[in-house]
Amino acid sequence: MSNAMKRVGYGYVCSTERSIIEKLSREEKRMNAIIYTKPNCQKCRRTVFKLSRVMPVQTITADADDYERFRKLNYRSMPVVTVYKADGTHDEWCDLQVDKIKQYTED
Repeated sequence: MSNAMKRVGYGYVCSTERSIIEKLSREEKRMNAIIYTKPNCQKCRRTVFKLSRVMPVQTITADADDYERFRKLNYRSMPVVTVYKADGTHDEWCDLQVDKIKQYTED
């Protein structure tokens, strides 16, 4: 029963409407992400795919200078993700971190 009506603060909405409202609510937060990737990286593709469904994502193919900077930050795996939040803070991590991605893709 995927299209069942659900009561929300302003009335009843179907699952399609709820999905659109949730997407718009996330966009209102004005979060966005910058993801450094490397070619042919499945973890990179998966991270970009998941986060780009809920916020604007800019991908950058890392070069030698980026790799050196990441090593100094003790990042040893790709992708390197920075999510910028509406309140001016940011969240940063490396590698495929499903728990981090879920923070932004699930309510």
